[in-house]
Amino acid sequence: MERPACRTIGWVVLCMASWTVAGQRSIEDAALPAGAQRIWDTAKAYKEATSTRERICVNGLWRWQPAVADSTQVPQGNWGHFKVPGAWPGITDYMQKDSQTVHANPSWSDRRLSGVTAAWYERQIAVPASWAGRRISLCLEYLNSYAAVYIDGERVGETRFPAGEVDLTAWCRPGQTHRLSLLIVAMPLQGVMLSYTDTASAREVEGTVARRGLCGDVYLIGAPAESRIGDVRVTTSVRKSNISFDVELEGLEPQAEYTLGVRILEEGRLVKEFAGRSFQGSELRAGRFVCVHKWMSQKLWDTHTPQNVYHAEVSLLDKAGHVLDTNWPIRFGFREFWIDGRDFYLNGTRIFLSAVPLDNAQVGAALATYEAAKESIERLKSFGINFVYTHNYGCQPGSHLSFAGILRAADDAGMLVSFSQPHFSHYDWQAPDADRDNGYAGHAAFYVRAAQNHPSVVMYSMSHNATGYSEDMNPDMIDGIQDARDAWALRNVGRAVRAEAIVRALDPSRIVYHHASGNLGSMHAINFYPNFVPIQEMSDWFERWATRGVKPVFLCEYAAPFTWDWSMYRGWYEGKREFGSAAVPWEFCLAEWNAQFFGDRAFAISEREKRNLRWEAQQFRAGRLWHRWDYPHRLGSTDLSEREPVFDLYYTDNWRAFRTWGVSAISPWEHHILFKLRPGVQRNQRDDFEVDFSNLQRPGFSPDYQQQRYERMDLAYERSDWIPTGAGEAVIRNNQPALAYIAGKPDRFTSKDHSFLAGESFEKQMIVINNSREPVRSECSWSLALPQPITGHDRTTVQTGQQTRIP
Repeated sequence: MERPACRTIGWVVLCMASWTVAGQRSIEDAALPAGAQRIWDTAKAYKEATSTRERICVNGLWRWQPAVADSTQVPQGNWGHFKVPGAWPGITDYMQKDSQTVHANPSWSDRRLSGVTAAWYERQIAVPASWAGRRISLCLEYLNSYAAVYIDGERVGETRFPAGEVDLTAWCRPGQTHRLSLLIVAMPLQGVMLSYTDTASAREVEGTVARRGLCGDVYLIGAPAESRIGDVRVTTSVRKSNISFDVELEGLEPQAEYTLGVRILEEGRLVKEFAGRSFQGSELRAGRFVCVHKWMSQKLWDTHTPQNVYHAEVSLLDKAGHVLDTNWPIRFGFREFWIDGRDFYLNGTRIFLSAVPLDNAQVGAALATYEAAKESIERLKSFGINFVYTHNYGCQPGSHLSFAGILRAADDAGMLVSFSQPHFSHYDWQAPDADRDNGYAGHAAFYVRAAQNHPSVVMYSMSHNATGYSEDMNPDMIDGIQDARDAWALRNVGRAVRAEAIVRALDPSRIVYHHASGNLGSMHAINFYPNFVPIQEMSDWFERWATRGVKPVFLCEYAAPFTWDWSMYRGWYEGKREFGSAAVPWEFCLAEWNAQFFGDRAFAISEREKRNLRWEAQQFRAGRLWHRWDYPHRLGSTDLSEREPVFDLYYTDNWRAFRTWGVSAISPWEHHILFKLRPGVQRNQRDDFEVDFSNLQRPGFSPDYQQQRYERMDLAYERSDWIPTGAGEAVIRNNQPALAYIAGKPDRFTSKDHSFLAGESFEKQMIVINNSREPVRSECSWSLALPQPITGHDRTTVQTGQQTRIP
């Protein structure tokens, strides 16, 4: 095999290179647009090194072309180009949007990319001469779904979803340049599991993988060939004033003695140093060793102090004290998050959570960058959100892109996170050894590793929407003691609890919750959709929980009312149970539902309402069924301004009540209705990003453009393009860390007494709530305009996580 016929400067490819075999010239690579460069010079790539190891980021613009899943020969021509990391374009929906360009070869430029299920990647790698004697490997941080790895045209290994590392030592020579080729096959989860025993049959398994390809960073690694460090999990405890290091170790001799040394650095400055006890290789448990040291940092990571981060350098030493391996610096924050009774605590003080889902890893590369994720988080914080849960309700291949940049952004912005774990329902639990061998444990371990050293990640979410029951919203049964599951839910609970045990064994330091489970495990978590419960009744809903509850309550999906409630459909049609995606006669009834609040003036309907009603009448006449999104003005949109005063009424009264009752975690789940675009915004116009092609060999996504948007305040356009709706104004007023309002009498703060006779006495109080992370000094004045005015004044300090009531 000959070298490519091309002219290079360093390894910047300036021509249309091609590989040749036996003198036969292959079709040239696709030409790149003006300004684009394919740079494969590993000397210019991002690197991270210690005294014993180094890793080089080999992201960038790679050769790329569609393939058939059973390909075995690396192509010799017809190459186009595509960036690594990135999901192959062509599959989009209401959420998922393309933002990276395939530079197609003319030989396949008419190929429909949405139908591609396999593709070849290729680039050159130069192995540093200094890696002589090291183990050389290729690390794929997040893979959808299967990869066969080739060096200089020879197949050398394989790996599969969700990530993997392939040993290249026998095929790569330090000081030489090699051709690295990958065949990537987008397999559904069933195919991935089958591929362990039957790769050929696995490639024939049918199923949809929405985000395909190399969806995370790719590294070339040179590490010690023998005794070395694998994974390191840092756990900190405020209550115990200690820090622990759970270290995976490889290649240790059973009878040899070793020690672990740790250096804690802050901005490169040594803060603390630990020397662990000696141990033998035979003492490892599941290949890991844990050392615990007393230490209490004076700089805690918290939502208001996210800058307080450290780096831990962990070294493996032999009996004589010689360093065998020093791992990459591990970035972490010293903090602890726990449950005590009904409450959450962060670093020793109570914190109440206000949550929404975080969608950046599902939308696309343009939103999955560190910069875009941090901007999204800052926007969410602007209306009081302090907790997000990743919105992939499962972890099958293709359900999301890499979270690496997103979680780092959450660390730096001070946003708490619950990180999704695989859904138990996607795995077979029938075999006696299923907990060990059905694949769940291995996949859960990947997601634990992705989150474990991020201080922002305080929980894991699992079992989404699979273990709830019809009475889980019943106010008399929300107490952390009762449940009323049917046989379906009980069967699912058995598997959910097994999955939880696996995750807790992998990471006992974090809370695990079951999404929309009712009373299960650590808390009572509810998808809370009660329809048009009266406002006063809703404000008193959690009184019993606040006095008798023994667990936190989390309203993980809360909408009272829900935008869909302005129809007549309530989940059943002709005896069939369906939810929001149902094709049914929804029966749009905006005026009818609003009349309970506004009387006859609700029937002064707008042109938008008329248009929906006329469209709906056509469907009835034609005998058709329809989806909620088929209306000219969708039920879930912000188009129907008549609803905004209703949302304002509910959010204002209920949010104050929930926070005063001390509800552990609330969620304005339909936060897309809190803001609408200002008039004149150019929607979904194409914006091309400036791409620094000389700096693509670094971690993270590099989007090329943005056109179709997931139109929501935290994800699209400029902040100034969004204006709050009536619902948004109410949430902005009542969902900030500090809240003060005039409430009812001391023994019934939700009371609304407001009409009094002459000579009658009455009581009101001022309630001040502090959910910020520092004490707050409040000053309040009041007056009552009677013939003889009554005035008052008070000053008080409200501690973190507390409230003060001023009669």
